[in-house]
Amino acid sequence: MMDFQIPTQDQYAKAMMDLLPPGKAWPRDIDTNLYSLFYALAGEVRKMDDKALDLIAAAFPATATDFLDDWLEVFALPDKCTTWQSSDEDKRAQIVARLTWTGEASIKFLKAYCANLGYSVDIKEWGGAICGASRAGKQGCQRSDRLSESVITINILTNKDPTFLQCELQAVMPYLSYHLFSQGKPF
Repeated sequence: MMDFQIPTQDQYAKAMMDLLPPGKAWPRDIDTNLYSLFYALAGEVRKMDDKALDLIAAAFPATATDFLDDWLEVFALPDKCTTWQSSDEDKRAQIVARLTWTGEASIKFLKAYCANLGYSVDIKEWGGAICGASRAGKQGCQRSDRLSESVITINILTNKDPTFLQCELQAVMPYLSYHLFSQGKPF
């Protein structure tokens, strides 16, 4: 989010007084009753602007507070991966991951997806077409054809529980063959 400075109450009061027509009937001195009135009104305007900025952060899924339940409803969450007892951090991470989900299965995308869920991972792809064993014109993907299969290994580099990531990957990518490791140890 942009860093936006809300004007001070004095700046609001001065701006409102600058809208008045010129003349002796509208004194601009700070020791007048007119200035006191505008100063009091400026405080309320400043509070509204403050609340409006808070709403921007509260409405964005990654920082949602007041609207977290609304975002969960949009994505039919919580599901089997998160529950109402899950941390707000995990719920927000799942919302952002689902919101940015494109269905892609590249290594770059999977790393970004895992990062959205709060995991730093190393991913390696194994298998696929093999030089000398696969050839053009050969019909692959037969039940007996194991040459066209590929599998990936996902190694979680952080000390975060892998259960949430495993559940989320199974929910959104049931077609993906992978082995999950947590800090180099099989999970």
